[in-house]
Amino acid sequence: MICFLVPVKSEKLSSDWDKFSELVNRSLKSINGQKDQDFQIVVACHELPTKKFEHPRVHYIQVDFDIPKLTNEDWEKDRQLKEGDKARKIQSAYDYAVDKFDVDYFMVVDSDDCIDNGISKYVNSRIKDNTPGWYVDKGYFYTEGSKFAFMIRSNFNVRCGTCIIIKKELFQQVLQQEPYLYYFHEKIELADNLTLIPYPKPAALYSMANGENHYMSQSKMMNLVNQTKLFTIGHIKSVYSKLTRYRPRYIGNRFKKSFNFYKIS
Repeated sequence: MICFLVPVKSEKLSSDWDKFSELVNRSLKSINGQKDQDFQIVVACHELPTKKFEHPRVHYIQVDFDIPKLTNEDWEKDRQLKEGDKARKIQSAYDYAVDKFDVDYFMVVDSDDCIDNGISKYVNSRIKDNTPGWYVDKGYFYTEGSKFAFMIRSNFNVRCGTCIIIKKELFQQVLQQEPYLYYFHEKIELADNLTLIPYPKPAALYSMANGENHYMSQSKMMNLVNQTKLFTIGHIKSVYSKLTRYRPRYIGNRFKKSFNFYKIS
C-alpha cells in the first residue's frame, strides 16, 4: 500500500488562511481521486484547514511543536525555518502512518499541489518488484487561474516537493538533518548503491504564484522570467530553452479528470 503524507503550514504563516484551506482541500481531493483505492492520506498541521475535506482515508494529526518565528528580514533564514517546520510535519505524519497502517511506499505531496490519479495503481501493482522508489522527472507547472498548465520534461523533482515515491525502509534518507532540517526531495541516489527511478509519466501539478508558496512566489517567478535582457543573444537562447523545455497543455476535461483538478474561485 502507498501512503501520502501532506504537511500543512500554520495559519499564522498564511497570507489568506481561507484561500489556502481551499488549496489544501483541493490537493486532498486530488490525492483521494486515485483509481486504486488501497492507500491512506495523513495530513500534519498546526491548525485544521477551514471546512476541511473529510473522508475515511484522510487522517489529520495536529502537531504540538512551536510554529516557526520568522524574522521577515533574512529570506534565507526564514526559508530554512519554514523547511524545518515542513520536515518535522512530514516526520510526524510518517510516524503516525507507520504506527497505524501497513505501508510499503510513501509519497509526500505539498499541500497546494495535485497528483495524477494512477499513482496508487502503478505503485501497488509493483510492490513485489522491490523497487527502491520513483522520482517524478516530468510534471506540470500551473499558475492559479490559468487555462493552461506547462509540462516540464525533465528535472521536475528539483523544482517541486511533490516528486518522490520511496520505500518505507528508505524514507529517512530523504530527511536531511544538517545543516538544517529539510525534506530532501531532490535526492535520487540512496545508500548501498540504490537509486530512485523516473516515474513513467507526468505525475504532479505544481501550483505556483498562489500567494502561499514557500519558494515560487509571484515576485520570484517574475525575477526568473526577467533575468535576461530583451533581444540579446542571452534572451533569445533563454526563450528557445523555455519553448523546448516547457510544453503547454490546455486544462480540459481529460486533464481535470486525471488530476481531479478544479479552479479555485
